[in-house]
Amino acid sequence: MKPMKKIVCCLLAILMTAMLLPLSVSAQTSPVLRFNEDGTFKIMMFADSQDDENLEETTLQLMREALDTYQPDLVVYLGDNTVASGYDNQHAAIEAITEPCVSRGVPFAIVFGNHDQEQGVEKEDLLAMYREFGCLTYDADPDLYGCGTCNLPIFASSGLKIAFNLWLTDSGSRNPDKEVGGYDYVREDQIEWYKNKAATLKALNGGETVPAINFQHIVVPEVYDAMGYPKLPVAVGDVTTYLGNTYIPVPKFSSHTGISLEPPCPPYVTAGQFDAWVETGDIVASFFGHDHVNSYTTNYKGIDLTSVPTVGCNSYSNEINRGVGLITLNENDLQNYSYELIHMYDMALAEGSEIPNADGAKSTVYYRFMKLVDKLLTAIHSIFLAMPVIK
Repeated sequence: MKPMKKIVCCLLAILMTAMLLPLSVSAQTSPVLRFNEDGTFKIMMFADSQDDENLEETTLQLMREALDTYQPDLVVYLGDNTVASGYDNQHAAIEAITEPCVSRGVPFAIVFGNHDQEQGVEKEDLLAMYREFGCLTYDADPDLYGCGTCNLPIFASSGLKIAFNLWLTDSGSRNPDKEVGGYDYVREDQIEWYKNKAATLKALNGGETVPAINFQHIVVPEVYDAMGYPKLPVAVGDVTTYLGNTYIPVPKFSSHTGISLEPPCPPYVTAGQFDAWVETGDIVASFFGHDHVNSYTTNYKGIDLTSVPTVGCNSYSNEINRGVGLITLNENDLQNYSYELIHMYDMALAEGSEIPNADGAKSTVYYRFMKLVDKLLTAIHSIFLAMPVIK
């Protein structure tokens, strides 16, 4: 290749890469996400901290010790992050939950949940507060439904190639259509934006789809079919109805790993988000908060759907599932990833942990008991998974 042609190609690559980055984010607050020299990239998830300006000390200590132990490259807060009342208290609450990342220099991003804006502060103002502390989430298109729907590319360990992509999606709060009711859902304009952005990434990647993971608060309703909840021909009593189907809220044991302690709570309707994922073909997995006591992973049409349980000690949950999620990506095998739930009881029982000494913490005996209960539940579930499928 001639020298001039090389220069032109390099300039075009730099220009195209710059087009993918949010222009409103300064270099100081938006570090480039890149695979490490060993080919890994770790993403930690904090779901449903759901606390006010007086953040529970146990929650804070769990976050700190998880960050120090596992050294993630990025943290994603999965919604229902703060529930403080009024602007000043919300600002203080946001400062409190992001402090573990800020003080350690760990890049972080957020998605909003159904409770974040219920205390008199709009999401646009909340996002501005988060960005004061270096949050990477931005409003890719302010005209889109909701706030904070965007993407964050992860670059290859060397060069300008975008190796992986992260979608941050605002799944809304409550459905404003009173006749439908229930939780909100990802709207048509957000889906169209996603499809167009994915097509742009594909074009810049030489026509090859860029693999991706999606993060949002409220799970998609297709989770009911994914987990094999039995359907009824008609609604009978207090049962669960999604997408026009009525389900008995008892999942098929062989449909998932992890634990499901309550029926998932998706919206009653959809604008076709999951179908768009399948059609586009980039998303290998999506991670959700919202259902505090669930820690399942199920696969539907080739896409993993994972519920990350709450990290918060001030919101409903239990010590069986409470913890943080950790994704590890491998640059050399981008279609596969590893995921583990880091249980609070394991962190509390680790040598040198200060969690048992935190205000409001349980005793080490209690954490050991919860670990035993979890092991028993996992063993029982494994027995069902090993049973032959009766057709």
